[in-house]
Amino acid sequence: MIIDIHRHILDRGYFSDNYWRGFARMALPILRRMGVQADVDMIINDILPVYYDTTGEKHLAAMEEAGIDMTVLFAFDTGLMVGEPEIGIEQQNMAVFKIAARYPKKVIPFATMDPRRPNAGDFVKKSVQEWGARGLKLHPGSGFNPESRETLGLVEAVAGYGIPILFHTGPSVPPTSSKYCDPMYLDGILLRFPEVNVIAAHMGYGYRDILFSLGINRPNLYTDIAAWQTTARDRRHDFNDAVGHAVAHFGPERVLFGTDNPYLWPVLPEPQYVQAVRDLAVTAPEQTRITQQDVQMILGDNAAGLLKL
Repeated sequence: MIIDIHRHILDRGYFSDNYWRGFARMALPILRRMGVQADVDMIINDILPVYYDTTGEKHLAAMEEAGIDMTVLFAFDTGLMVGEPEIGIEQQNMAVFKIAARYPKKVIPFATMDPRRPNAGDFVKKSVQEWGARGLKLHPGSGFNPESRETLGLVEAVAGYGIPILFHTGPSVPPTSSKYCDPMYLDGILLRFPEVNVIAAHMGYGYRDILFSLGINRPNLYTDIAAWQTTARDRRHDFNDAVGHAVAHFGPERVLFGTDNPYLWPVLPEPQYVQAVRDLAVTAPEQTRITQQDVQMILGDNAAGLLKL
């Protein structure tokens, strides 16, 4: 079984114009390096809509092509940081839960809400109790500190449910902030709530040395390899080395497969990313050897155990 632990629901109305223009400005030089001549308005009006999917159909088609059996799906609450969107975060969560109810053997819903929102605790608890949320996704790029009173309160509110919490780590896309995305900010949660399993997304990107050092001695800390497609495509040795070092520090049982799609669809098709992970059993450096069994654990067995599937 292959399980993608990290996938987004996306639509124009889910973010403010401020967010979309910041995102487009970031994407502009990347697209130009790929030979795509574009401007900010073209990215917003012509390119990004290709990746919108509020029904799950595009995601399911991509999963089918790649042989991905199940995926975790969630929204992204940026409203307090960059302006409230046309479609509120509660409605976005409900869209996720609706997709999961329609495809229960394919989609695993995570709830998400900025911990600073007054109703965050009640909403997330209701998401678990009534709408089947199997985890919580939090993104400090929205401007909150993972060690703040509000965040710790939200973690405490859901700690008894036995669900994992996925945190973004590493630099955050503009106009969201990278200030609190250093994985060291997770340490307070890891120590205060040893019964809560925390997933640090993206192998911490440039913060991965810090993340990996935490992985050695925080047994409730996991990491995912979402959004490493560019490295897998252009610098395969660096990809192999990074995943190999994650396995060496966390152990193969706490490293999880993820894509961060639809954001990375134009970078590397999902079948090729899955194959890059399968190839780790052959191509990982000798000093960070990865076995075929390790690969299967990363691709799905670890997530199945974490999510109690």
